Amino acid sequence: MIRIENLRSVLTFIGYQQQSNPNAEIWSISFPHSAISVDFTAEKISYPSEVTVHRETTTNFSSPENFVVLECITRLLSLGYMPKHIELEKPMPGGHSDTGGYCDILIKDNSGNEFALIECKTADDGSSKEFTKAWQRMLEDGGQLFNYFNSYRKAKALCLYASDWQNNECVYSSHIVSMEDNEEYLRADNSLKGYGNVVEERGGKEEYFKVWKNSYDLDYSTVGIFEEGISPFTIGKRVLSIGDLKETNGVDIQKKYHEYATIMRQHNVSGRENAFDKLVNLFLAKIVDEAQHPDNLQFYWRGAAHDDYYSLQDRLQQMYSHGMKEFLGEEVTYIDNKTISDSFYLFKNDPDATKERILDYFQQLKFYTNNDFAFLDVHNQTLFRQNAEILKKVVRMLQNMRLRTNNPNQFLGDLFEGFLDQGVKQSEGQFFTPMPIVRFIISALPLAEINGTEQIPKVIDYACGAGHFLNEYAEQVKAIVGQRQEDPKNYYSEIYGIEKEYRLSKVAKVSAFMYRQDDINIIYQDALRPNLEIKNGSFSVLVANPPYSVKGFLETLNEEERSAFNLTQYVSDISANNCIEVFFIERAAQLLKPGGVAAIILPSSVLSNGNIYSRAREIILKEFDIISIVEFASGTFGKTGTNTITLFLRKKTSTILASEHYHNRVDTWFKGDFSKDILFNDVYLLETYCQMQGISRELYTSLLRNSPEASLWEHDLFKSYHNKYSNDSEAKKIAKKHVTSKYTAEQKKEEIERYVIKSTRSIEAEKLYYYLLAKSNRQPILIVKSPTDKAKIKHFLGYEWSNRKGDEGIKYLNSSIEGEEEFSINKGLASIQTPLFNPTNLYDVEYINSLIRSYYLGEPISIPNSLKPYCSIVRTENMIDFKRTEWDLGLSTFKKLFIGIQSRYPHTTLGEFIPHIESGSRPKGGVGNILEGTLSLGGEHIDNTNGHLNISTPKYVPIEFYNKCNRGKVIRGDILLCKDGALTGKIALVRDELDGLSAMVNEHVYVLRCREETQQLYLFNFLFSPIGSVLLKEKITGAAQGGLNSANLKSIKIPRPPLSVQQQIVDECARVDEEYENSRMAIEDYRQRISRIFSDLERSRRRSKTNPNRMIIRDLCSVSSGGTPSRNNPQYWTNGNIYWVKTKELNNAILLETEELITEAGLENSSAKLYPIGSIIIAMYGATIGQTAKLGVEASTNQACAVLHDFKNLVINDYIWFYMRTQKNNLKAKSYGAAQPNINADIIGNYPIPLPPLSEQKRIITEVLDYEARIAEAQAIMDSCTNRKAEILKRYLE
Repeated sequence: MIRIENLRSVLTFIGYQQQSNPNAEIWSISFPHSAISVDFTAEKISYPSEVTVHRETTTNFSSPENFVVLECITRLLSLGYMPKHIELEKPMPGGHSDTGGYCDILIKDNSGNEFALIECKTADDGSSKEFTKAWQRMLEDGGQLFNYFNSYRKAKALCLYASDWQNNECVYSSHIVSMEDNEEYLRADNSLKGYGNVVEERGGKEEYFKVWKNSYDLDYSTVGIFEEGISPFTIGKRVLSIGDLKETNGVDIQKKYHEYATIMRQHNVSGRENAFDKLVNLFLAKIVDEAQHPDNLQFYWRGAAHDDYYSLQDRLQQMYSHGMKEFLGEEVTYIDNKTISDSFYLFKNDPDATKERILDYFQQLKFYTNNDFAFLDVHNQTLFRQNAEILKKVVRMLQNMRLRTNNPNQFLGDLFEGFLDQGVKQSEGQFFTPMPIVRFIISALPLAEINGTEQIPKVIDYACGAGHFLNEYAEQVKAIVGQRQEDPKNYYSEIYGIEKEYRLSKVAKVSAFMYRQDDINIIYQDALRPNLEIKNGSFSVLVANPPYSVKGFLETLNEEERSAFNLTQYVSDISANNCIEVFFIERAAQLLKPGGVAAIILPSSVLSNGNIYSRAREIILKEFDIISIVEFASGTFGKTGTNTITLFLRKKTSTILASEHYHNRVDTWFKGDFSKDILFNDVYLLETYCQMQGISRELYTSLLRNSPEASLWEHDLFKSYHNKYSNDSEAKKIAKKHVTSKYTAEQKKEEIERYVIKSTRSIEAEKLYYYLLAKSNRQPILIVKSPTDKAKIKHFLGYEWSNRKGDEGIKYLNSSIEGEEEFSINKGLASIQTPLFNPTNLYDVEYINSLIRSYYLGEPISIPNSLKPYCSIVRTENMIDFKRTEWDLGLSTFKKLFIGIQSRYPHTTLGEFIPHIESGSRPKGGVGNILEGTLSLGGEHIDNTNGHLNISTPKYVPIEFYNKCNRGKVIRGDILLCKDGALTGKIALVRDELDGLSAMVNEHVYVLRCREETQQLYLFNFLFSPIGSVLLKEKITGAAQGGLNSANLKSIKIPRPPLSVQQQIVDECARVDEEYENSRMAIEDYRQRISRIFSDLERSRRRSKTNPNRMIIRDLCSVSSGGTPSRNNPQYWTNGNIYWVKTKELNNAILLETEELITEAGLENSSAKLYPIGSIIIAMYGATIGQTAKLGVEASTNQACAVLHDFKNLVINDYIWFYMRTQKNNLKAKSYGAAQPNINADIIGNYPIPLPPLSEQKRIITEVLDYEARIAEAQAIMDSCTNRKAEILKRYLE
């Protein structure tokens, strides 16, 4: 929307210049013989004297609509209209109602006749939808414009007009309704009435509207008056060319997506997949149009007066048929009307009558059946017309967009992503990859090095879907080879995509042509099947997001095709197996050449599940070096809640694979043969394995020689082996054998012992093999973890998903247009803010993609401090828990620190220390709709900051369910431990929070209960300590968020001092807890006292008759906001020296530095302003509404911040600051907007504030500062408590 805040930018853009005037700020523009001036000081707009102004309501700054009128008149004068042709606010008979009003702009021709009536509206903006509302009214009953026309029946056009400031340019929208009859069009159907008929019948507004609705199908044009090249007093007489099309931006895409969804809803189009197919066909036709008819475009609806549904579909079908043949190599049979008509030139017998009859038959066959543009099921003329109405609307939605561009248009990608999300059923484990993730993954690969060799590398996405990875790879490679003046087309021809779903394969090809990447190869088939074009061991790059969990996929392959996969031998039932993702892992190993790189998105379960997944991990360790593992939380991919990882891999390059060598070495060692140790430099690995297991090499050698010494079984791990194997099913089978004279009890015992030794040797041989294999990856692995908190996840990704009606799809954060809602209108990927990559510099070493790339290159760079919350490094061998008895080669991305407690006391496992460890459950269907009963406690009720329960948002299970359960019931003194998911490891002690209520935990929480209260409190203090937290995290298994299974929990070792020492620890920790609680309560009290200062002041003001002062903020200071320089221009950001504040940095404190800085050029070319020290900043958007800061340095802000500055002598800035810090809830109550509540600068400017004398303000400030100091002291005590308790544990235990 154009507002006073951005009006100067608008005026500059449309040609105005600021005049040199010391007394007033005046902007003006000159035309031949006339000029317009805009006086900001007087807030007045002066039009040329020849413009007839009937009333002054549009010549001031009172309404944003006046700025639209200003922009429209400026545009008309620049197109050649004269001031004498224009009248403003012409009154209509009857006043401002359905029978009257004031026409914003009336244009008269040179003869003085009415040519056009224009109604101006502000552009849609957040909750304000003035343009849409006016157009909707017009579609319903003709609106105000048809009322105006009823007064001026000579007007040739009615126009609804809006202009807007978007992406630093002024754009306009016009909906033009022609009021002239097309006699040829009307003659085609005798039932249709024209406007001329209304004149003859002396009809009124309602009759004119009916003609537009019933005869002309509410037809309108979006061009025809305001475009360059159109002469005054003519409407839409221009042929559209490629130059008339515009590249889309974020605002356009949001509107197009909403428009498409609205069209589908209006016409009850329920078949979303069919609708998407037709949309793709239209995209293909439009690409052909832009390529073949750039000077005379055919892909547009010419209007009911110039076009008809048959001609439109005929043009579309011609272009589609051509595109299918040229681009996809497929013939689509279609005969256009001209070809049919020309076929009659030799016909002799009554050619005209026969020709018309046959043409009519052909028309029925062509149009009254289903076709490539049938959104509905068409089989007669009525249904054809209904479908044609949909087709016309979708064509009009697309016709002004330019699809075929030199550079990939991110917003088109977003639009396609939205259509894909809604139009393709994501079955068979499909989910589409958002473009930020696509860009991150591609830019993390060492593309410059891969494409720096003489041979052009071959690239493949074997589950390419809509082709996002291929398009992004091609675009990034284009930039690389472009620096060498090479033709990127040679590289495109080596890019291959495979897609088994026909529709998506067509989308991928259409996308390639849309981005001028025509030579990309798209193969329509199952990627697990062989293909002559796809050679094993030939690809340098593989990147993919393959499907997962597809039941029965192996049945679609024949026996020979299945036998190509080693994993097939581990499948017992091909109809039931659904682990398709592991076969794609093996397929990657087949396709890549030695040294080739891969980035594959997979479910997190690939790293931890057993059975065939273990075999897949074997393939990974044998065939690849793991470069990095990036974990993404649920919600990354929209609708799917699956946690995923991205494996960044490199195919091993050795001629003799390490897997073969180490297999032979382990086999030799377990035969007790050490004769070859002098030949290979790997004996030290056997030594390090023994050290890691905490066992001497000599003792382990006895196992290798198949004669383990008795002391071996005293070792914890081997004790566990012995216990496991001597009690498993095979041992029990031996134990059941009958003792006879030939088979004695001693022999049975020996057989069991031999079985135990055999089983132990087998698992140890496998462990040792994979330990050696893991050690062969000499470079550590970069682990990247998404946060688990929802707000932090959004910050990590740089986007979120919206399902709000009319605003569906992906929303990039921190890329809003100035003055708009922060998350609703986006500039796109070029301005996204995420630690994953820098959109303006993909090689910025401060971002995660560059970190990964450095690991590929073998030159790992240090992890910047800003990335340490997400990134860590771990060696491959430390990802595998070789100490586990239950061995499945699980890979854990939690860094294994192997920290133990050095204690004077013996250690014990939690399983031995805690007799009662159990989790609970919930009824089927969950507890979301249960409003009463017994408390159901989950991880969300555990406050990990203080170890307390928080049941402010309780959940319940039915009392009957609780009574029947015999597990998970909670009593006072229990320890609750979150066992899986994002909250794993959170811990709380049940104190008095239940207040006598019964409760039980759900299946995600353990109840830990010792025999003695002292033991319970000691255990809680230990597990809640930093060292306890580390020990818990060490035992988490699985990728992404992971989990803590019962066996791992019970295996944790802790010191076990005497009960008397435990009591001393408990007593000292209790005193620290008491200090913590006293400090917390003191802080609450001090904050209440600060609030009371101002509430008392307000009550005093109301009672007092002598001191009624209460003013609004804008009367005490200036209120402004900021802006965001374009992220597309590095000059606005690179080496910036001006602090730039965002709302997340407002923490009710003095602000001395900011995360980002902008340059002088960024400040000058945006709405950002430099504010002085002492200015007060208040957040206006979303969850941060009401957060404040005081500037301790000069700084600028973004548009989400209101800034109070230039304070008058009546007030002290600190007084306002302290007062507004108490008003957060009141400000939130004034917010508006459904998706994201916002306030604006006007709300803050008009916010009332009690204003005592300056002396009283100073006294209040002093009192508040005193309380703030006390709060800081109390907070320091609270912050120290964790470390103090850790010191207590250390002092007693070490």
